This record gives sequence, structure tokens and C-alpha cells, in this order.
Amino acid sequence: MARPVDAPNSRLLSKVSTLYYEQEFTQQQIANRLELSRPKVSRLLKQAKDSGIVQITVSHPEGDHVGMESKLEQLFSLNEAIVVDSVGGNGESSDTLLKTLLGGAAANHLSRSLSDGDIIGVTWGTTLQAMVEKVTPTDSKDLHIVQMLGGFGPPEAKAHTMDISRSLSRILNAGLTLLQSPGVVDSPEIREVLLTDRRVKNALSLFSKVNKAYVGIGAISTNRVLKKENNEVSHDIQQEIIHSDAVGDIGLNFFNRNGETVNSGFSDRFIGMTLEQLKQVKTVVGIAGGTEKYDAIRGALAGGYINVLITDRHTALLLIEEAK
Repeated sequence: MARPVDAPNSRLLSKVSTLYYEQEFTQQQIANRLELSRPKVSRLLKQAKDSGIVQITVSHPEGDHVGMESKLEQLFSLNEAIVVDSVGGNGESSDTLLKTLLGGAAANHLSRSLSDGDIIGVTWGTTLQAMVEKVTPTDSKDLHIVQMLGGFGPPEAKAHTMDISRSLSRILNAGLTLLQSPGVVDSPEIREVLLTDRRVKNALSLFSKVNKAYVGIGAISTNRVLKKENNEVSHDIQQEIIHSDAVGDIGLNFFNRNGETVNSGFSDRFIGMTLEQLKQVKTVVGIAGGTEKYDAIRGALAGGYINVLITDRHTALLLIEEAK
């Protein structure tokens, strides 16, 4: 409720507000001009807002979902939520368009948030590939890219972990550390041997230094790791995960809807950053959208594995509705 002010003070409030908001004087310049102290100018500007002399409005452009983003941030204790438009229809073209929108938003977040010396971790997948394709060169210096998951998928694929890491390093003129091992191996014994390799140990040692991570969030129903035709994981382990309560994964770390880790025969064959290690990273940006990813996104939020979410409007509405 606006507070009434007397006429002489009202004129001063109006004068100070005009100089500050319309003529773009600094508070110190106003203080010098009107022979006031700087703290006095600050108090007058606050009083001008409290009394209704200054009324600030924000005009939201079309496609702006700031209100929804704020709600997500409050409900899930996120540092930031970024919501893009949803894509109508089904099929490959709609899926590709949604990933392009999500990837573009992730690239914008990366570009504006980079600081000199950042050590950036990445996983794999087509949404991260879409991000890399939208990233532009930066003036930030001494950047370093870390591959957080061993190689997975066809080596020639753009969504392969190594290709994503290399491409991002090249665009940002950043240093690069590759995790030169498979993401999944045939047995726990092979994993133990690989963990003693000097190059693998070097990459793993950098996990604790990553201060910013960009990760996709995979759904069980669409995860290519669990498809019959995928021969990188045994059929028995695929079935074990499919018939568990897992709803999604981040970097091949599977979790249920409550965000709890799902242990399986997969766990002791995996080489990469674990979910517990991921939770130690200062900024973890989860990039995913579409109704088929809803449970996976919800699980990632419940587990506290991400603190920045980039998703689409429809998925955001579902998250908000369920959390009420």
C-alpha cells in the first residue's frame, strides 16, 4: 500500500526519482547535485517506491516464461530455471526441434555465465550435442573441459562423449581432458584394471575440480543404452535396470523417482562421475524436456543432482502442478 507524503517532500522524491530513473544519474551524482548525502538519496529512492511515486513494471516479451521459472526455482530450490516454448506434435521432427530449443537455451546460459578459469564437465547425448552446436566463442580465458563419462555410443556419432568434449573445447579455445576409457566395461575386474591407468586416473582426479557441469537427463523409455540392439551392455543388465524402479539417468547413473540411486550390475562396470560426485559440483545444469522425460527430471530434482534446470513449458507446468 502506497504511503502518503507531504507536498514539499513529494517534490523532492519526484526530483530524485526523475534524475535516477529517467536521466540515469548515479546516486552519487544526485547527491552532489542536490547537496544531499548518498545514503539520503538511497532512502529517498526507496521512499519514492513505497509511496507509489515510482512504479516499476516489466514488459514480458512473447515466449517469456519468467513467472513459471520463478515458481520452479522456489518449489525445487533451484539457482535458476530456464523454460523454453513447448513443441506441438509427435515424431522425430518435433523431438529434434525441442532439443534445438533446449540446446540453444543451454548455450546461452553457458556463454553468459562463463568466468576465467572455469572447469566445465560434460556428459553425452543429443541434447548436449544441440547445445554445443549453438555455443559461440568467448573472451573468457583459461577454460578447461572435462569429459565426465567414459566413451559411449558409436565413436563416429556427434553425441559421443569424446566428440562433445572435443567440440566444446575447440569452440571455447579451452583446455581438454578426455576420459580415455569405455563408459561401460564387460566386468568389474576390467574396470579395476582401467582405473589404474595413468590417463584414466588423471581424468578422474579432475572431477573434484569441476565447478560447472552440463548434463542431459535420460528417461528409461528412450534410453538407447537399454535398447535390445545395443551391444555395449549385456541383455541381463538391461533387463535388470528396466525392471527396477529406475526412471532415469544422468551420465549412466540410474535413479528412481525419489532421486535415490538404483544399484545394479551396471554400477560396478561404469567409469565416470558418480551422482555423489556430481552433487559436489557448484553449478549443475540439467537439460531435458518432453513428457517422456518428466519422471526422470522429477527424480533428478528430488535427488538434488541439478541446481539449474532447462526444460520446456509443458514439462514445467507438470512439475509445478504436482509440487503444489
